[in-house]
Amino acid sequence: MNYNNCNDDKVFIHSTLESGEDFYIKDRWKRQYHFKIASFLVPPGIMIEALEVRKDNSSGHQFRILSEWDADIDAATKKLETIIKNKINKRHLKRRHGQWEIEQYKTVEGRIEYINDPSRTEFDRVFVIDGNEISIEDFVKMLECYEGWSFQFKIVDSCDENNIIPPGD
Repeated sequence: MNYNNCNDDKVFIHSTLESGEDFYIKDRWKRQYHFKIASFLVPPGIMIEALEVRKDNSSGHQFRILSEWDADIDAATKKLETIIKNKINKRHLKRRHGQWEIEQYKTVEGRIEYINDPSRTEFDRVFVIDGNEISIEDFVKMLECYEGWSFQFKIVDSCDENNIIPPGD
């Protein structure tokens, strides 16, 4: 993670995959996940980040919470582990006949990631949903069966107000 502090032009570079502690967890389907979890200082407080470790180095699950400077780091890390458990036990997509489909609840959560692989997409971004990289083209194909439907699209910060840990929590 790179963080550029605009006030004094210092750049902080941190690699959770290199310095993080191992965390293993199984989902309700008995699939085991390996995460690296690390905490580090950022100007507004302490960031605690969990990155899924994958053999193919593709983007996987990624979770972050932001703590106040004087928050209990152990409690914040436990909260992050609970968030991980809740998120890996949800499925937004299913694979049918070699194609991704939106699950029955018709909601999708994920994040937008940069990739440098022009063979995968004509854009340089993918959606990471349920830990899977989905090209923009494949995402649009998933929407074809919903022509005529209404939709909501909401962009949220990965450290939204629900994941900020106040002091003493």
